[in-house]
Amino acid sequence: MSRADTPENAETGLTVSVQKSDLAGLLSARAEVGLDGEYLWPIEPRNLAALYRSSAEHGRAIHVKAESAFGGGLIGAADKIEDLCETGATELFTLLGLDLETYGNAFLQVIRSNDDKRVLRLRRLPTITMSRFRNGYLQRVTKPNGDTRKITFTAREIIHLRELCPEGRHYALPSWIGAEGMLELALNATRYNASFFKNNAIPEYAVVFKGVTPTADQKRDIQEFFRNEVQGVDNSHRTLVMGAPEDGSIEFEKLTADVKDGDFLKLIDAARDRVPVAHGVPPRMLGIMSAGQLGGGGEVSGQLFTFEHLTLKPKRRRMLDQLRPLLRELGLKPGDPERPLAPNEVAFRPLDLTPPKDDAEDLPGLVGAGILTHEEARALLPQLARAAQSDAEGRHGPISRSAPDDTATLLAALLART
Repeated sequence: MSRADTPENAETGLTVSVQKSDLAGLLSARAEVGLDGEYLWPIEPRNLAALYRSSAEHGRAIHVKAESAFGGGLIGAADKIEDLCETGATELFTLLGLDLETYGNAFLQVIRSNDDKRVLRLRRLPTITMSRFRNGYLQRVTKPNGDTRKITFTAREIIHLRELCPEGRHYALPSWIGAEGMLELALNATRYNASFFKNNAIPEYAVVFKGVTPTADQKRDIQEFFRNEVQGVDNSHRTLVMGAPEDGSIEFEKLTADVKDGDFLKLIDAARDRVPVAHGVPPRMLGIMSAGQLGGGGEVSGQLFTFEHLTLKPKRRRMLDQLRPLLRELGLKPGDPERPLAPNEVAFRPLDLTPPKDDAEDLPGLVGAGILTHEEARALLPQLARAAQSDAEGRHGPISRSAPDDTATLLAALLART
């Protein structure tokens, strides 16, 4: 909180101050070096973790990218790395990818033999516990009793994985940093609504008697009315009839302001619309459907193709490039999964972009397995033909009726086979 000018009223001696919320301070570090000599993060990891929890779309995008980029596992000469991972290379690199997407940084510990000549184990260190420390790294681990244990690592023990960052500091900013402001607004809107339900303990109305003192019976009648006749949905909009004294009046004053939830929902919706852009994830993969989308298989395939080549492929390549010193130590080198891998090459498995088969192509197998009868398959063919043509028009535009109807030819062949 920051304090504005504090003018003083000369007559009353009352000092008036305006307190302003320091929103920018939520995501910023105040110094370059911490108490233990570690380099402080430009944005504290716990605040990035708070943003991760503030938006369902943001959290989902982080998981989609981590799983899609590294969840396919390693291909090629992967056995040398698999044997070094306690839970497998797929789990290890997916967790590292999760840290990269959340914090923009990830830390891989390389455990070596006593003579420092042989790699024994690879282990992920949670980013939220890590800091760069002079010529090495510092980890803070909270013990069950609340104390903090500090562990230092040499630069050779840690591989610092990081996103591309134009600032070039000790830590990288996450790739979605452009949506930071909208995510913070969504976080504050969520906190405000939660605080309203938690802290709104004052009464909604006050019954004010002017010019007269209410009797004990009047107070009891009013309390019983609000307790028994107003609370609950079935008792809404009921009317209280009271007789005002001759020398006074009775008034009802509203104490709490009306909360416009719609205004906060607009902020959350605005953040939702910007999250896919900041992450480079197609909206449909986050469960976001926009008006005007065709929803055909061709559209989904096109989005997957773009997602693979513009978002996921660079992440895999960058991960392998940053692992080059470790791979060289293991006698390996990065490979390109789009061509045959050499015996000493390793790569991450890309997404399978093969379009799904049309439902009509599965009809013969369904009939042969006894799942569908011949009559049911014949009844489905016209419907599948219309769906296939609609999907083709969505991908290529209106189809001329004078052109050969490949769909009809295919369905006729399938019908003959069934």
